[in-house]
Amino acid sequence: MRWKFIAWSLMAAIALLLAVLSCDKDTGINFFTLQQDIEFGDQMDSIIRANPADYPILDPVKYADAYRFMNDMKNEILKSDDFVHKDDFNFEVTIIDKDILNAFAVPGGRLYFYTGLMKYLDDEASLAGVLGHEMAHADRRHSTEQMTKSAGVAALLSVLAGKDKSQLEELAAGLAQGLTSLQFSRANEAEADEYAVRYLADTKYHPLALTEFFEKLKDDGKTSETVQFLSTHPSDDSRIQDITNVWKGLGSPVGEYFQSEYQNFKTTMLP
Repeated sequence: MRWKFIAWSLMAAIALLLAVLSCDKDTGINFFTLQQDIEFGDQMDSIIRANPADYPILDPVKYADAYRFMNDMKNEILKSDDFVHKDDFNFEVTIIDKDILNAFAVPGGRLYFYTGLMKYLDDEASLAGVLGHEMAHADRRHSTEQMTKSAGVAALLSVLAGKDKSQLEELAAGLAQGLTSLQFSRANEAEADEYAVRYLADTKYHPLALTEFFEKLKDDGKTSETVQFLSTHPSDDSRIQDITNVWKGLGSPVGEYFQSEYQNFKTTMLP
């Protein structure tokens, strides 16, 4: 009987821990603390900056106008009341000078955008939609949520207890090594789309601009299956309809696309 008591005690302890951890402002269960999200992000940022061959970062001094443009957009999006960790995370934007249709966020809010994607888009609101999508991944803590699901409970408890720093480093390094192909669940992607619409509904940008991006991909024969950071989502048509439904549910708010301003950004501020 003693082993049964021990087993039940262990299950009760784990259940209690899960209850405590899930009492965050987030949705779902996440074993990691907000500070650990930030630590993961800081470690991955160091890995990125130490590898200029794969991640040629645009000089923030030489291209100050480009960074100012992106930061103004980010700050506009942060006006939304739908953020959970607006004051907890550092939503710093880094521009990577590479002809790739990609963008990604790491735990703790750091955001990375490739010039290839920025030059591909046609208007400012579309970029704001993608930026909102990536900010939602960070704010909803999707990276560490996926790690919670995939890593063993014992390893996670050890990390949380501070007894295995090497495990924390391995988890961070593993996530960093797959940054450009980080696979979120379809539920994560759908939630990031939803919150991108919610964020933009509180800004000057048109909340449906993200659908313009997917329409452009379709017209150019570039489906979501061929774009790295969109690869886990259902078909473009399904995604467009889902985004439209969220927009209608919010009362069909409108905004501007800022096409001429964006053309000036691409031709004068980017390399």
